[in-house]
Amino acid sequence: MRLVRAELLKIRRRQATWVMLILSLFLLVVLFLLGSVTFQLAGIIEFPEAYNGISQFAFGLGGLLAVVYAASFVGSDWNWGVVRNVVARGESRSKYLLAKAAALAIAFAIATVILYLVGIVLAFVAGWLFGLPVESPLRGRGLQDLADNLILGYPVLLERAALGFAVAVVLRSQLAGAVVGIVFFLGESVVKFTLLGATLFQRAGNVIGGDGIELSGPEWYQYLPVSVGDYVVAAAPGGSGGLTNIIEQFLIRPVPLDLALIAVAIYLVLAMGVAIIAFDRQEIV
Repeated sequence: MRLVRAELLKIRRRQATWVMLILSLFLLVVLFLLGSVTFQLAGIIEFPEAYNGISQFAFGLGGLLAVVYAASFVGSDWNWGVVRNVVARGESRSKYLLAKAAALAIAFAIATVILYLVGIVLAFVAGWLFGLPVESPLRGRGLQDLADNLILGYPVLLERAALGFAVAVVLRSQLAGAVVGIVFFLGESVVKFTLLGATLFQRAGNVIGGDGIELSGPEWYQYLPVSVGDYVVAAAPGGSGGLTNIIEQFLIRPVPLDLALIAVAIYLVLAMGVAIIAFDRQEIV
């Protein structure tokens, strides 16, 4: 707990923490209001449907920001020479790294709650701006829907942040960790979209040949680290999984929630395992 408290203090004092939070809130406001066209078409703002926009940001673009911040937070210890001092004090390397991970998990939990609270307020702001009625987020299963969105999305956020965390530890650099994490995050999306396009092309050929369209899968590329998290987020009340997943449902079976959650957990454990093993084997001079 002593190490966790020390890392939380570092997070609170780092300027990057507040810059990233403010940037996240700004982007949430912009993207939520721009996406309110769907509410205008429906003529009403309802929950849990409104949670979908918040979730897509918090665990989509927010996941990318989490990759960058996690890489920056852990990688800076090498850039600033902190690791050398920690090793010289005789601290356990694995405990030190796990303490940093625990502190980040707490910070991301707080940030996620803030984003959802701001998102709920934005729903009422959007209703006022566009003259739309807003259903109470507390009606029906309101609180349960909110809890389900948070419970399902939070592990996905941690898993995505763990990618940047592990890369920064392996490469011993906050910049390299952030850049490689971003490339991996976005690159996987390109790979999945390309393979999905190939599947669509094949299905179109089957239709022309008179074979019709039959759902297949799930395919292997749906289990990639970033992609599999989308299925967890989409399983929350009001979730759609984004445009790619909407297109997919006509071609490929989605990854079942239980398998998607297991895959997310495995990727999270693997990322942390790689980080700990790499850190233990590094020569600190």
